[in-house]
Amino acid sequence: MEFNQYNTTVHKWIQTVLENRETSADTVLECCRDIIAYGRKTDDSKLMGFGFFYGGEIYYGLNDGAHFFHMMTEALTYLDRAEEWELVVRCYNYLGIASMSRGNPSIALDYYMNGLKDSDTYDLPMQKVMILINMGLLYLECEHYVDSENSLLEAYQVLQTRQQDEKYNFYMYVFYGNMAECLILQDRLEEAKTYLEYLHKDGWEQAALTDRLFIAIVDVIYYHKMGDVQKRNESIQMIHQNLPDNLTVLDFFSDYYRCCLVLLETDQDESFWRIIEVIEPQVVNFKIINLQLKVLSLKMKFYRKHNQNAEYLQAAGLYYELSERNEVVTRNMLSSMITLRKNLENMRKARMKAERKNLVLQERSEQDPLTRMANRFRLNDYAEEVFTYSQENDIPVAMEILDIDYFKEYNDNYGHQEGDRCLVSIANTIRNLVEEAEGFCARYGGDEFVIIYANVTWEQAVSYAEELRRRVLALEMEHRFSKALPVVTISQGVCWGIPRKGNRSWDFLHAADNMLYRVKKFSRNNYCVGGLDETEDVTMGTTL
Repeated sequence: MEFNQYNTTVHKWIQTVLENRETSADTVLECCRDIIAYGRKTDDSKLMGFGFFYGGEIYYGLNDGAHFFHMMTEALTYLDRAEEWELVVRCYNYLGIASMSRGNPSIALDYYMNGLKDSDTYDLPMQKVMILINMGLLYLECEHYVDSENSLLEAYQVLQTRQQDEKYNFYMYVFYGNMAECLILQDRLEEAKTYLEYLHKDGWEQAALTDRLFIAIVDVIYYHKMGDVQKRNESIQMIHQNLPDNLTVLDFFSDYYRCCLVLLETDQDESFWRIIEVIEPQVVNFKIINLQLKVLSLKMKFYRKHNQNAEYLQAAGLYYELSERNEVVTRNMLSSMITLRKNLENMRKARMKAERKNLVLQERSEQDPLTRMANRFRLNDYAEEVFTYSQENDIPVAMEILDIDYFKEYNDNYGHQEGDRCLVSIANTIRNLVEEAEGFCARYGGDEFVIIYANVTWEQAVSYAEELRRRVLALEMEHRFSKALPVVTISQGVCWGIPRKGNRSWDFLHAADNMLYRVKKFSRNNYCVGGLDETEDVTMGTTL
């Protein structure tokens, strides 16, 4: 996002947010509130989107679900309006993760699919990687292993085109870890080994603690399936000793859940309760009923295994109560998503309508309303572009100006309505030839037209002029008041040459106009082709 247009105070708020988002939650939230308030006051969607997004990101890290959902859905609305597509995709990603954690894979998939669509539409490859990886995890959680594998491999393919990106190594780490887990859960242990070896190569010690804990969990599951008790227990000890109290639950809950199932099966009670001790208060604080239910299911499995009937019954009662509340949460989430989708769809429809209107206005500003040709404004822009390119690349250009012979007499005697029809017919004839020759044409004014041919030889310029004269004659439009022929004819002046330093398009146009004067001086229904130096050789039509 660019913020050059804002004052010093706003810049300071933004800088504070970006510099402190991983270290000081209170500082960031205070600045986000200031940014949102200023954005509301100035009706600035970009600022409000920024404030809501980074505020939502902080609440995500704090495991504060209520504030997170409010901030992130607000952010999505304003960022979409401001067309800040990278943050829009990141919003979809966060909302997908949160929805999945709440036990709503269909809603999560909807968020992910929207994020994937925008990342493709607006060419955001690293955001696409992020979405694809999380879609892979969603499919993994739903035991759609083929879909999970395909999504992860697609993310890998995109990553290989972005090896210089600063996040490349991080996403490669995530890819290998999730692919290993996907293969392990399918009992494809030999294939999984390759991915695990990558994770343990150089750089393991430099990896973030959360990443090393994730790999340790994958190791636990792998070595358990392999029957390697020693390595499995070493990985369990690593988790037990290093598990922080402030773990971000949403990112790794499924992994810790699967790890707890192994700990239950192998009677690693102390490590089991250490994980429960860390994740339970956080899922309660985040108000994620679905995750609370999963934690309760783990505890109930433990109580049943150890015949702790009183504790089991107490947990079962709470499980039933939470299940009823979860139905309400699911309905509310679905309703919120539908409302959000409707709001975004309405905004995008309004934006498309405005874009279409602007396109029409632009076309009208650059188009002659009668002939639908380019007008003088568009001609000037195009001429400068082509002449600059021709100068830089030593390419010849032919510029032609033409008009309809005795057009005043035509208008005076046939009427202006017929005169307009004549202009349209001539314009269409010019356009057809110019499209074939890959040139450019415009109505210059009245009955005058200008044609530009780039990268043509002298002989081609002469040939095009002759062909256009012939095609106009072939129209056989009656003109009994012409002194040339009893049909509509044209006269053409063409300047050909390679633009040199100091030459401009109007130099060629002036020379072409002089060529047109030569034609009219002797006759009509003809052309004259010459260069900038009008004393040099010229080519005249044979009808003179």
